[in-house]
Amino acid sequence: MECDLWMEQKYIDQSIRLKKLLNVLDINQVSFAKSIGMAQPNISKMMNGERQLSLDVLYRISDRYHINLHWLLTGVGEMFLDEVQKISSGVNEDAAPYKAKRLEELEESVERIEKIIKQLKNNPFKNI
Repeated sequence: MECDLWMEQKYIDQSIRLKKLLNVLDINQVSFAKSIGMAQPNISKMMNGERQLSLDVLYRISDRYHINLHWLLTGVGEMFLDEVQKISSGVNEDAAPYKAKRLEELEESVERIEKIIKQLKNNPFKNI
C-alpha cells in the first residue's frame, strides 16, 4: 500500500513537471504529442498522473526538446541541458523561443569571455 502511494505521487510529480515543460515551451498537448510521435490522449493521461512516462517517451522528449531526464524524473537540476550542440541541431521549431533566448545568453557569455581574454593579453598581472 505504501509503495502504491509512493508510485502514485511519483506519477503526479512527473505530470506536474510535464505540464511545466509544455508551459515553458508554449505548446499545447496536441502539438507536443505530434512532435514526439504520440497520440494526444496518452499525453493527457501522463499529464493527469494516470499513466507513467515510459523510457521510450522520456527519451523522445529529451531528444526532441533537449530536456534533462533527471529533472523530468525527479525535479532535481535544470529543465534544459546546456550542450550547445544539441540546442543548435535537433530541437524543433516548437522550442524556438527557448533557443533564441539561450543563444542570446551564450552570445553574451562569449562576449564577456572575449573581453576578459583581451584584458589578460593587455595586462596579464592585473586583477580583472
